Amino acid sequence: MKNYEEAEQDYLSGLKYKDIADKYDVSISTVKMWKSRYWSQEKSQKGHKVTKKVTKVKPTERAIDQLSDSELTDKQKAFVLDYLRISNATQSYINVYNVPYDTAKTNGPRLLANACIQNEIKRLRKAKLQELGVDAFDLMEDMVIEARADIGDFIDFGKYDMLNVDFDGDVKLDTEDNPEVFHKSWLQFKDKDKLDTKPIKAMRIGKDGPVVELHDRNKARQALLDYLNKNIGDGDNVQIIGFDRRKANAERSETS
Repeated sequence: MKNYEEAEQDYLSGLKYKDIADKYDVSISTVKMWKSRYWSQEKSQKGHKVTKKVTKVKPTERAIDQLSDSELTDKQKAFVLDYLRISNATQSYINVYNVPYDTAKTNGPRLLANACIQNEIKRLRKAKLQELGVDAFDLMEDMVIEARADIGDFIDFGKYDMLNVDFDGDVKLDTEDNPEVFHKSWLQFKDKDKLDTKPIKAMRIGKDGPVVELHDRNKARQALLDYLNKNIGDGDNVQIIGFDRRKANAERSETS
Protein backbone atom coordinates (compact mmCIF):
# COMPACT_ATOMS: atom_id res chain seq x y z
CA MET A 1 0.00 0.00 0.00
CA LYS A 2 1.33 3.42 -0.96
CA ASN A 3 1.86 6.24 1.53
CA TYR A 4 -1.10 8.28 0.33
CA GLU A 5 -3.37 5.23 0.63
CA GLU A 6 -2.24 4.55 4.18
CA ALA A 7 -2.56 8.25 4.96
CA GLU A 8 -6.19 8.21 3.79
CA GLN A 9 -7.02 5.57 6.36
CA ASP A 10 -5.31 7.67 9.02
CA TYR A 11 -7.35 10.68 7.92
CA LEU A 12 -10.62 8.75 8.04
CA SER A 13 -9.76 7.51 11.51
CA GLY A 14 -9.55 11.12 12.71
CA LEU A 15 -5.86 11.95 12.39
CA LYS A 16 -5.16 15.61 11.60
CA TYR A 17 -3.14 16.90 8.62
CA LYS A 18 -0.17 17.84 10.82
CA ASP A 19 -0.07 14.42 12.46
CA ILE A 20 -0.23 12.68 9.08
CA ALA A 21 2.53 14.93 7.72
CA ASP A 22 4.76 14.11 10.70
CA LYS A 23 4.03 10.40 10.39
CA TYR A 24 5.06 10.19 6.72
CA ASP A 25 7.74 12.91 6.91
CA VAL A 26 6.09 15.20 4.33
CA SER A 27 4.70 18.72 4.38
CA ILE A 28 1.11 19.55 5.24
CA SER A 29 0.63 20.83 1.68
CA THR A 30 1.57 17.38 0.37
CA VAL A 31 -1.04 15.77 2.60
CA LYS A 32 -3.64 18.21 1.27
CA MET A 33 -2.60 17.35 -2.29
CA TRP A 34 -3.04 13.65 -1.50
CA LYS A 35 -6.52 14.40 -0.24
CA SER A 36 -7.40 16.45 -3.32
CA ARG A 37 -6.01 13.97 -5.81
CA TYR A 38 -6.31 10.49 -4.37
CA TRP A 39 -8.68 10.42 -1.44
CA SER A 40 -12.45 10.07 -1.44
CA GLN A 41 -14.32 13.32 -1.78
CA GLU A 42 -16.85 12.31 0.88
CA LYS A 43 -15.48 11.68 4.37
CA SER A 44 -16.86 8.81 6.43
CA GLN A 45 -16.58 7.76 10.02
CA LYS A 46 -14.30 4.91 11.00
CA GLY A 47 -15.82 1.55 10.11
CA HIS A 48 -18.22 2.95 7.49
CA LYS A 49 -18.00 2.32 3.80
CA VAL A 50 -16.49 5.22 1.84
CA THR A 51 -18.58 6.44 -1.08
CA LYS A 52 -16.54 8.10 -3.77
CA LYS A 53 -18.06 11.12 -5.46
CA VAL A 54 -17.08 11.62 -9.06
CA THR A 55 -16.75 15.32 -9.87
CA LYS A 56 -15.29 17.29 -12.71
CA VAL A 57 -11.73 18.30 -11.92
CA LYS A 58 -11.36 22.08 -11.78
CA PRO A 59 -8.41 23.78 -13.52
CA THR A 60 -6.94 24.83 -10.17
CA GLU A 61 -7.15 21.30 -8.78
CA ARG A 62 -5.48 19.95 -11.90
CA ALA A 63 -2.72 22.55 -11.56
CA ILE A 64 -2.17 21.59 -7.92
CA ASP A 65 -1.94 17.94 -8.96
CA GLN A 66 0.74 18.89 -11.47
CA LEU A 67 2.56 20.82 -8.76
CA SER A 68 2.44 17.69 -6.60
CA ASP A 69 4.06 15.68 -9.41
CA SER A 70 6.73 18.31 -10.08
CA GLU A 71 10.37 17.94 -9.12
CA LEU A 72 10.17 20.71 -6.52
CA THR A 73 10.82 19.77 -2.91
CA ASP A 74 7.90 19.63 -0.51
CA LYS A 75 8.90 22.95 1.03
CA GLN A 76 9.22 24.58 -2.40
CA LYS A 77 5.73 23.36 -3.27
CA ALA A 78 4.44 24.75 0.01
CA PHE A 79 6.20 28.05 -0.74
CA VAL A 80 4.46 28.26 -4.14
CA LEU A 81 1.02 27.73 -2.58
CA ASP A 82 1.65 30.19 0.24
CA TYR A 83 3.03 32.84 -2.13
CA LEU A 84 -0.09 32.52 -4.28
CA ARG A 85 -2.13 33.12 -1.15
CA ILE A 86 -0.37 36.26 0.16
CA SER A 87 1.97 37.46 -2.67
CA ASN A 88 4.78 38.09 -0.19
CA ALA A 89 7.96 36.11 -0.80
CA THR A 90 9.57 37.02 2.53
CA GLN A 91 6.55 36.11 4.65
CA SER A 92 5.92 32.94 2.66
CA TYR A 93 9.51 31.87 3.26
CA ILE A 94 9.07 32.49 6.98
CA ASN A 95 5.81 30.52 7.03
CA VAL A 96 7.27 27.51 5.23
CA TYR A 97 10.87 27.38 6.44
CA ASN A 98 10.31 28.80 9.95
CA VAL A 99 13.33 31.11 9.81
CA PRO A 100 13.96 34.66 11.14
CA TYR A 101 13.02 37.68 9.10
CA ASP A 102 16.63 38.61 8.27
CA THR A 103 17.13 35.23 6.63
CA ALA A 104 13.78 35.23 4.84
CA LYS A 105 14.16 38.71 3.36
CA THR A 106 17.16 37.41 1.38
CA ASN A 107 16.16 33.81 0.69
CA GLY A 108 12.49 34.49 -0.05
CA PRO A 109 13.00 36.73 -3.10
CA ARG A 110 15.88 34.50 -4.21
CA LEU A 111 13.63 31.43 -4.16
CA LEU A 112 10.87 33.36 -5.91
CA ALA A 113 13.29 34.14 -8.75
CA ASN A 114 13.91 30.43 -9.32
CA ALA A 115 12.73 29.54 -12.83
CA CYS A 116 10.95 26.36 -11.74
CA ILE A 117 9.15 28.23 -8.95
CA GLN A 118 8.11 30.95 -11.40
CA ASN A 119 6.76 28.41 -13.88
CA GLU A 120 4.59 26.77 -11.23
CA ILE A 121 3.27 30.14 -9.99
CA LYS A 122 2.39 31.24 -13.54
CA ARG A 123 0.68 27.94 -14.30
CA LEU A 124 -1.39 28.05 -11.10
CA ARG A 125 -2.36 31.68 -11.69
CA LYS A 126 -3.40 30.88 -15.25
CA ALA A 127 -5.52 27.97 -13.99
CA LYS A 128 -7.19 30.22 -11.41
CA LEU A 129 -8.03 32.83 -14.05
CA GLN A 130 -9.42 30.10 -16.28
CA GLU A 131 -11.56 28.84 -13.42
CA LEU A 132 -12.84 32.35 -12.74
CA GLY A 133 -13.55 32.92 -16.42
CA VAL A 134 -11.24 35.93 -16.55
CA ASP A 135 -8.64 36.64 -19.21
CA ALA A 136 -6.28 39.50 -20.03
CA PHE A 137 -8.86 41.28 -22.16
CA ASP A 138 -11.37 41.32 -19.29
CA LEU A 139 -8.77 42.99 -17.10
CA MET A 140 -7.83 45.41 -19.89
CA GLU A 141 -11.48 46.36 -20.27
CA ASP A 142 -11.62 47.29 -16.58
CA MET A 143 -8.45 49.37 -16.95
CA VAL A 144 -9.89 51.17 -19.99
CA ILE A 145 -13.03 52.04 -18.01
CA GLU A 146 -10.89 53.46 -15.20
CA ALA A 147 -8.59 55.31 -17.63
CA ARG A 148 -11.50 57.04 -19.39
CA ALA A 149 -13.58 57.82 -16.31
CA ASP A 150 -15.09 61.32 -16.30
CA ILE A 151 -16.17 62.91 -13.02
CA GLY A 152 -19.04 64.60 -14.88
CA ASP A 153 -20.68 61.21 -15.35
CA PHE A 154 -21.32 60.94 -11.61
CA ILE A 155 -22.16 64.43 -10.38
CA ASP A 156 -24.18 67.43 -11.49
CA PHE A 157 -22.90 70.91 -10.68
CA GLY A 158 -23.49 74.52 -11.58
CA LYS A 159 -23.98 78.03 -10.19
CA TYR A 160 -26.70 80.58 -9.61
CA ASP A 161 -26.90 84.28 -8.69
CA MET A 162 -28.46 85.72 -5.53
CA LEU A 163 -29.20 89.28 -4.47
CA ASN A 164 -27.25 90.44 -1.45
CA VAL A 165 -29.65 91.61 1.26
CA ASP A 166 -29.18 93.12 4.71
CA PHE A 167 -30.70 91.94 8.00
CA ASP A 168 -33.92 93.82 7.24
CA GLY A 169 -34.32 92.06 3.90
CA ASP A 170 -33.44 95.12 1.86
CA VAL A 171 -31.28 94.65 -1.24
CA LYS A 172 -27.81 96.11 -0.82
CA LEU A 173 -26.57 98.45 -3.51
CA ASP A 174 -23.08 98.87 -4.90
CA THR A 175 -21.28 102.21 -5.36
CA GLU A 176 -23.23 102.79 -8.57
CA ASP A 177 -26.56 102.05 -6.90
CA ASN A 178 -26.89 98.73 -8.68
CA PRO A 179 -28.14 95.65 -6.72
CA GLU A 180 -25.28 93.66 -5.29
CA VAL A 181 -25.21 90.13 -6.68
CA PHE A 182 -23.16 87.20 -5.44
CA HIS A 183 -22.66 83.80 -7.00
CA LYS A 184 -23.31 80.46 -5.37
CA SER A 185 -22.32 77.02 -6.59
CA TRP A 186 -24.10 73.70 -6.17
CA LEU A 187 -23.02 70.09 -6.45
CA GLN A 188 -24.99 66.85 -6.15
CA PHE A 189 -24.76 63.14 -6.94
CA LYS A 190 -26.59 61.80 -9.97
CA ASP A 191 -29.23 59.13 -9.41
CA LYS A 192 -27.66 55.71 -8.93
CA ASP A 193 -29.85 54.17 -11.64
CA LYS A 194 -28.08 56.43 -14.14
CA LEU A 195 -24.55 55.46 -13.14
CA ASP A 196 -22.05 52.79 -14.06
CA THR A 197 -20.23 52.56 -10.74
CA LYS A 198 -17.21 50.55 -11.98
CA PRO A 199 -14.85 53.57 -12.13
CA ILE A 200 -15.87 54.77 -8.64
CA LYS A 201 -13.48 54.07 -5.80
CA ALA A 202 -15.49 55.82 -3.07
CA MET A 203 -18.51 58.11 -2.60
CA ARG A 204 -19.45 59.99 0.55
CA ILE A 205 -20.98 63.15 1.90
CA GLY A 206 -18.16 65.31 3.25
CA LYS A 207 -18.37 68.36 5.46
CA ASP A 208 -18.44 70.56 2.36
CA GLY A 209 -20.85 68.38 0.37
CA PRO A 210 -20.72 65.31 -1.90
CA VAL A 211 -17.32 63.71 -2.57
CA VAL A 212 -16.66 61.28 -5.43
CA GLU A 213 -13.28 59.53 -5.64
CA LEU A 214 -12.48 57.73 -8.90
CA HIS A 215 -9.79 55.12 -9.44
CA ASP A 216 -6.44 56.62 -10.45
CA ARG A 217 -6.72 57.39 -14.18
CA ASN A 218 -2.99 57.89 -14.63
CA LYS A 219 -2.23 54.58 -12.95
CA ALA A 220 -4.73 52.77 -15.19
CA ARG A 221 -3.33 54.45 -18.31
CA GLN A 222 0.22 53.54 -17.31
CA ALA A 223 -0.81 49.92 -16.81
CA LEU A 224 -2.44 49.89 -20.25
CA LEU A 225 0.66 51.38 -21.87
CA ASP A 226 2.88 48.83 -20.17
CA TYR A 227 0.64 45.99 -21.35
CA LEU A 228 0.46 47.27 -24.93
CA ASN A 229 4.21 47.89 -25.14
CA LYS A 230 4.90 44.42 -23.79
CA ASN A 231 2.40 42.48 -25.91
CA ILE A 232 2.22 44.49 -29.14
CA GLY A 233 5.63 45.29 -30.58
CA ASP A 234 6.39 48.14 -32.98
CA GLY A 235 6.87 45.65 -35.79
CA ASP A 236 3.53 43.88 -35.28
CA ASN A 237 0.93 44.43 -37.95
CA VAL A 238 -1.74 45.42 -35.43
CA GLN A 239 -3.82 48.58 -35.47
CA ILE A 240 -5.23 49.93 -32.22
CA ILE A 241 -7.89 52.45 -33.11
CA GLY A 242 -7.34 55.75 -31.36
CA PHE A 243 -3.93 54.72 -29.99
CA ASP A 244 -0.87 56.67 -31.14
CA ARG A 245 2.13 54.71 -29.84
CA ARG A 246 4.71 57.46 -30.42
CA LYS A 247 2.56 60.09 -28.78
CA ALA A 248 1.77 57.80 -25.86
CA ASN A 249 5.43 56.96 -25.30
CA ALA A 250 6.34 60.65 -25.49
CA GLU A 251 3.71 61.50 -22.87
CA ARG A 252 4.95 58.65 -20.75
CA SER A 253 8.53 60.00 -20.92
CA GLU A 254 7.37 63.46 -19.88
CA THR A 255 5.62 62.13 -16.80
CA SER A 256 8.49 59.84 -15.75
